Amino acid sequence: MNISRKTIFIALASAWIIFSLIYIPWDFWKHFKNEQLTQAYQMGKADTINQAIKQAENEKCEPFSIYSDEKQIQLINVKCLKQPESGGAEKK
Repeated sequence: MNISRKTIFIALASAWIIFSLIYIPWDFWKHFKNEQLTQAYQMGKADTINQAIKQAENEKCEPFSIYSDEKQIQLINVKCLKQPESGGAEKK
């Protein structure tokens, strides 16, 4: 069987087109999915920070807990701490 250059070219072009028709949508989907996950992560991070700010602004000046896995700390708004009186000596 004699295979001509034209047959080889058509086979390679067909393989390239089939590969492209599969790879390009897959690559777009992968990029879209990655962007969605990144956006969801950023929104979650912003929501977490906003929630911590909201808890710190409570009127009762109560400390609140934040935690990650096994670590936990107590936070309180600095405005709730007693400020030193300005009647004493001032540093220059």
